Amino acid sequence: MRFRSATVIVFLLVGASGCTRSDDVESDAERFCGEAIAQREMIVSPPLDSERELQATLEFYRLMGQLAPVAIAEEWNDLVVNLETAAALIPGDPDSEELVAMTAYATEPSAYQVHRWLKTNCGLEIPITTIAPQEQVPARTTTIVPSGSTVPSG
Repeated sequence: MRFRSATVIVFLLVGASGCTRSDDVESDAERFCGEAIAQREMIVSPPLDSERELQATLEFYRLMGQLAPVAIAEEWNDLVVNLETAAALIPGDPDSEELVAMTAYATEPSAYQVHRWLKTNCGLEIPITTIAPQEQVPARTTTIVPSGSTVPSG
């Protein structure tokens, strides 16, 4: 039962993340790319050793969520929810640990989409690690000639 409630919470959090945009900062793809390039290390390896560093990282991610172009705004804000959930982790509490893991897993597709968008539109390579593969692999199709039929020779 705990798994089901954690799943519901994760999807509610991820679904609500797109509704958190503020009116004081507007979407700006050029600035978003500029900030992402300038602050690459903050994205790749955010400083989280102290409460002050954690808060600065959260504020950076939230600002980037405001600047994010419409094409990836929802996905970026999923990453904000992921970071906020991880920041609220209660070590040793199985429900808290499960929620963090479920949120991380649920936001993998968003991380992948942000990764692709940054590479395509900003020329910025951000490494990501996911549990499940995110690349879409085309289905393999095979043509089978029914038995007893003739194949025209050519």
